[in-house]
Amino acid sequence: PCNLCLIERIPYGLSIFLITINFIFIKYEKFIILLLTLIFIFSFFLSIYHFGIEQGFFEESAVCGIKNGSNIITKEELLKLLSEKTISCKDVTFRIFGLSLTSINIILSLIIIIVLINIFITYEKIKS
Repeated sequence: PCNLCLIERIPYGLSIFLITINFIFIKYEKFIILLLTLIFIFSFFLSIYHFGIEQGFFEESAVCGIKNGSNIITKEELLKLLSEKTISCKDVTFRIFGLSLTSINIILSLIIIIVLINIFITYEKIKS
């Protein structure tokens, strides 16, 4: 996967962490719902940006080509890293029902946002 694909996975990991924390700190449930909503709004916009790169609406950003260079020690290792083929954010390597995973992430993020906003708005009715 490209770097943006990897970054798009972060909100799901954060949501698992927050939902787990929610079981410990139940009195902050409404705040955690709000935080989850904000996380998936970020995921939605990041996915739209990635989709725009896939479709050619936006140019690839520096994030698409960055590799972890903190452990490079010698110039030979740097040359080897530069000779490797980097995965472009434009390339769609996997599709499900003709949709890229970025497209599916847009849809899922939007559905999750709508559900979370509905839960947040009706929170007091649900808790009664």
